[in-house]
Amino acid sequence: MKNEEMTLLIPGYGGNRISFGGIARRWRADHLGTFDAVVRIHADGTYTVKKVDGRGKNNYIQVLFDDNRAPAREVAELHPFVAHLAQQGIQRLNFVGHSTGGPTSVAFMAAYSQDAAMPKFAKLVNLGGDFPKKISPAELAQGKRLPPDLKVLNIAGRLWNMKTDGLVPLAQVKGLEKIIDPHKFDYRLVEITGSPLKAFHFMLHENRQIDHLIARFLWDKKSTAAGALGKQIF
Repeated sequence: MKNEEMTLLIPGYGGNRISFGGIARRWRADHLGTFDAVVRIHADGTYTVKKVDGRGKNNYIQVLFDDNRAPAREVAELHPFVAHLAQQGIQRLNFVGHSTGGPTSVAFMAAYSQDAAMPKFAKLVNLGGDFPKKISPAELAQGKRLPPDLKVLNIAGRLWNMKTDGLVPLAQVKGLEKIIDPHKFDYRLVEITGSPLKAFHFMLHENRQIDHLIARFLWDKKSTAAGALGKQIF
């Protein structure tokens, strides 16, 4: 099983090596997962893979987009690489998306969940994802196309007692709930509260508490939600 599952780290608008570079290195140093590779997705859908450790236990790949300010195009650009993973024997795929990487991950799974050539989409982590304040009919339709057994961890930052991580309001992160209906999915909401060093939008992927929270969700079966909305505040 260890070589049949992969997690993709999907950056947000303008995301680069820094976006998920820290968590990728810390997971590796803490022996929580295996840093398989860094893949650079080119605007024409081709890709370049730079191997780090190769396959092992709890595999993950850092995804970078050349055209990193066009999230609407990232779904199509990512498809050839995911198809390649399927051809390489990956049967289960998880997504961890920061900022616009959250909505991009949802859109990708919705677009290809019925494609038999794709891996099974198993888990989603939305880390400060900026879903629209008003969910469109097209986005509601995405929720209906997601795998019904998808497990979802939704993480929001809250600066002190404010309802924002400094860039993305809590209401937008929770906008995911309007798409997936948390009472029908295996869903968990976690709010990370505190100073900007802990809860600011761009510090969420630098917070070691979040490192371990995501790792437990992805790779420890006992840590997933029990099928209903479970809210925790740290």
